[in-house]
Amino acid sequence: MSICLTVPIGVRNAMKPGRMDVPPSDVAVQENRAEKIAPARRRYTSPAMRERRKRIVDTAHRLLGEGGVAALTIRRLSDEAEVAQRTIYRLFGDKDGVISATVVDRMKEVREHIARRGQTYTLPVVFDELDWMVSEMERDTLYARVVVGFVFETEQRQLEVRELTSVAYSRFMNWYEVQREAGVVRDELDVERVARDHVMHEFLVYRRWVLGQSTSEECKLELHACFLRSAMLMLRGPQREEYLSQLAGIQRKLSAIAPA
Repeated sequence: MSICLTVPIGVRNAMKPGRMDVPPSDVAVQENRAEKIAPARRRYTSPAMRERRKRIVDTAHRLLGEGGVAALTIRRLSDEAEVAQRTIYRLFGDKDGVISATVVDRMKEVREHIARRGQTYTLPVVFDELDWMVSEMERDTLYARVVVGFVFETEQRQLEVRELTSVAYSRFMNWYEVQREAGVVRDELDVERVARDHVMHEFLVYRRWVLGQSTSEECKLELHACFLRSAMLMLRGPQREEYLSQLAGIQRKLSAIAPA
């Protein structure tokens, strides 16, 4: 089985925020954006407002999972979260602000979970974390399908893409630091560029799972193989040969599951 590693045009840099198609029920709101409440987010510290914010984000998370961006309108969100529309605008600015909040909050939970583990990024730890990421996608499949798609949109959502890719980037760099301290890395390559390229390859693997082109078990193995291929670029000597041997073993497993 082969995995396409062609990165879509415009995905790497995420230079400009995405534009959202306007659902019919939000047309009037969007046409009057200049006149509505300013998009600057207000910060509230009262327990009641924090509870409302959480209710809005949780409801938006569910709506995105159920029907994607088109299913999330301010009117529907207001009705189902039982919060006034003006409160949503005051807290988030607009619908894009709500969508961003769902991604930021979710990735904050992921980072906090990883930080609590406090583990050194050896290869087994990397593989364990990748497996956990797949299990999290399985747990929240509908939402995962929507947000992974954000990475591949032609007009990107810059904040969301940055949040979504931050964990993969940090994982690779943390692993690299462990190998650098062990004195087994090559110094003629640009590790930042390799890390950025690796992140996009990792998300191509996630996308295959989202599109139903791989099972969860295949996705885990493909993520392991993806990491090994990127990591091998930075290694030298016996360590590199060890990674190559592991990659060959994973490819044999993948061939057994789904022959090319």
